[in-house]
Amino acid sequence: MTPTKSTPKLRKRDYLRLFQQVTGMITSTLNVDKVLERIVRKVSQVVGVDAATIRLLDAGGTKLRLLAAHGLSDAYLNRGPVDTEACVTAALAGKPVTILDAAGDSRIRYTAAARREGIKSMLVVPIPIRGRINGLLRLLTKDERRFANDEIEFVSALAEQCGIAIENARTYEVLQRQLEYFSTLNDIGKTLNSSRDLRKVLDFIVARLPEVMALKGCTIRLLDPARGHLELMAASGLSARYLARGSIDDELGTHRALTGEPVVIFDATRDARIQYRDEAAKEGVSSILAVPIVVKKRIIGVLRLLTAAPRRFSDADISFAMAVAEQGGIAIQNAISYNQISDLVTELEQQEEFLQQVIDNLNADLFVLDNDFRIVMVNRVFLENHGRKMSEVIGKPCHRVLRVGRQDEFPVKRVIEEHRRIIYTQQIEKSDHQVHLEVMASPVSIYKKGKTDFIVATIRDISDHVRLQEEQRARERLQGVLEMAGAVAHELNSPLFSALGEAQLMLADLDSGHALYGELKSIERNLKIVSELIRKMGGITRYASKPYVGDASIVDIRKASAK
Repeated sequence: MTPTKSTPKLRKRDYLRLFQQVTGMITSTLNVDKVLERIVRKVSQVVGVDAATIRLLDAGGTKLRLLAAHGLSDAYLNRGPVDTEACVTAALAGKPVTILDAAGDSRIRYTAAARREGIKSMLVVPIPIRGRINGLLRLLTKDERRFANDEIEFVSALAEQCGIAIENARTYEVLQRQLEYFSTLNDIGKTLNSSRDLRKVLDFIVARLPEVMALKGCTIRLLDPARGHLELMAASGLSARYLARGSIDDELGTHRALTGEPVVIFDATRDARIQYRDEAAKEGVSSILAVPIVVKKRIIGVLRLLTAAPRRFSDADISFAMAVAEQGGIAIQNAISYNQISDLVTELEQQEEFLQQVIDNLNADLFVLDNDFRIVMVNRVFLENHGRKMSEVIGKPCHRVLRVGRQDEFPVKRVIEEHRRIIYTQQIEKSDHQVHLEVMASPVSIYKKGKTDFIVATIRDISDHVRLQEEQRARERLQGVLEMAGAVAHELNSPLFSALGEAQLMLADLDSGHALYGELKSIERNLKIVSELIRKMGGITRYASKPYVGDASIVDIRKASAK
């Protein structure tokens, strides 16, 4: 046996400098892959080992995934799962493990692979993230080495810093994803509002969401009011065989979604809320997020998001899906309403009585104008909202009756001149609050193609939609505050840690009776106070303020921080 090697014992000063070097390096980027790559490379150099690996638990918290490695061959890295190794189990329980002879230790599962790779000794330490063990840092040598206690403590401290760096990088990625979601939601809203074609609206939603959220597929099912049945209307990324597996009306997950709550299925192949579990396994469907499609508190369908790999949908994922479903619901309802109105108006002369009965049941103001801008037809909702009788509106100029404002504000003239649909919004005062209305006016040709004979228009209260957009803008502003706090904390952390380290190094070299000892102690104490403030800044998760000077207010870091 080769004589056991041991590294020269490092002094406390050396450890501190090495610790500063590594932590400064791993906190200099917010890209998870780069963080892990830098960790295994730099730690190997600093500790003086031949190789290093990092494995983190998957979304289910049951399997370790290799995410970064340095100094090892592909053959060794692909030797098989290490989850059941005794040394791994012990490290995941929170205890560092040392292996002197990997080729002969019973705690190692792949001893032959270790022998071929030339691996002798190992040190396995847990990586804590948010107080839980979520991974392992493994150091490997090609000479036998007894890791000293101070080396184990040093590597364990580095592993803790690794966990912090990984969490910071993940948090940054979540924030970036949220920003992308906000931007995408705005784009989706614009696209949906620009179309009144139901098929285009549905196909756009199921095609766009998998791109943005990295999904396997997406489906939209709408309720058939006559039968109370969910009918598949659009899908992407899924086979015809899977889509034809049968009705999902009786699934527990579907029932929950139809009550208005999002439903998260982590494992669609085993969850009792899924009826077709075997079909999900054959299709390669792992996780499912189902959200209701709601229009004015009325559920009209279900939007389903499906993944190929197990996934724990974040709050941001769920909120984004709910927002898209809400916008999609409005667009779907608009498309349905528009198609219904367009079809009915083409039969105006032959089926006027039938048309009147139908439009009376529409949940929106509807009126028809001739090319002199006089009202020739209204529905019941219009009369109720305007507080008028039929005899008081028929034949009257529209600007004398409509609640949408003056004649110059209502672009009916443009509808006739340009012979195209025009949509505009207006804000009006109603008792003690403001109401936002959307007016959609469309030309109709009865006698001659290309000439506007009538204008069919609807007035819809979009106050709730406007309020949602305002809330979204407010969240975006808050997001900016959170990002700024995180960026400031990130930028200040490294120089502050360096200054604190230098102060502590100087203190270590001075006797307590030295003239500068008290001042350095004061500097050390104040730097630790600033460090605590920076830690709280990095942990800000919500907005909280407190009075400052005069009428000004400032962020209350203590209340805004989750830490």
